[in-house]
Amino acid sequence: MHSTIGLVGVGRMGGALLPHLLSVAPVVAHDADPARAEAVRTAGAQWTDDVDEVFRSATTLVTVLPGPRELQSVMASAAFLRPGALWIDMTSGDPRVSDRLAAAVEALGGQAVGAPIAGSPLDAERRSLTFFVGGPPSAKAAAAPLLEHLSTGGTVRDAGPRARDAQTAKLVANALWFAIAVATSEALLLGRSLGIEPPALAALLRDSAGGSVFADRHLGPMLDGDPFATFGIDRVVEELDTVAALGTDTGTPMPVLGASAAVHRAALARYGPELGELLAVRWLEDEAGRRLQG
Repeated sequence: MHSTIGLVGVGRMGGALLPHLLSVAPVVAHDADPARAEAVRTAGAQWTDDVDEVFRSATTLVTVLPGPRELQSVMASAAFLRPGALWIDMTSGDPRVSDRLAAAVEALGGQAVGAPIAGSPLDAERRSLTFFVGGPPSAKAAAAPLLEHLSTGGTVRDAGPRARDAQTAKLVANALWFAIAVATSEALLLGRSLGIEPPALAALLRDSAGGSVFADRHLGPMLDGDPFATFGIDRVVEELDTVAALGTDTGTPMPVLGASAAVHRAALARYGPELGELLAVRWLEDEAGRRLQG
């Protein structure tokens, strides 16, 4: 089905996916950073410096990019797509951008599927990713075998009939995770100031009304010092700014998510664009003058 896969974006996530894509079909790859060419060739894929060549070669185009700005730049080459090509966008982006680009691909006779990734590069290596998938039923059916191959230990979740639906679901899920991480950390800092150590309070919270997926899966590693350094705080803020703009566009009040965004913006201003999804927690610790670890 996928006689040639074109891959644009071979960073931490795209690079982790590359061997699994190669097990399905030959891959022609491109990245804005030419230093990644050697790793692509070593993996057994064809490298090209010309992104247009990826579009010309691909029967299935996969984009795994940092964000909507990079995606818009790359998809300026959409006119070079083969007739009938399938585009699977795994970028965590902006539903407004996704909607516009999907319409352009469909107008050229292609199929467009939004499939933003939930998971880490390690999950990608293990094929245990979760995908939120949006698009017309025929396009999702065409993308399903490849997505299921990349998520044998994860899940493929149908988000709706438009490519943008997947981006909306992923953005909201991320925004909630960031907000819950901050709120949980605030609660633990308060508990520590009142004499309950964070591990003990965390254990109590997991089985309480304040429990969450964050508490179940991520709180323990956070308290062990995991910086969650697979995603930059600048990208966190970019996503939260997109959520805020969507709230403004739709007239949706978001005082809670807005407060979370303000904390993350403060962390970005203090620490710069470092890797670390939990730098907002470090900001809270610095403001409180105490740590959650040790």
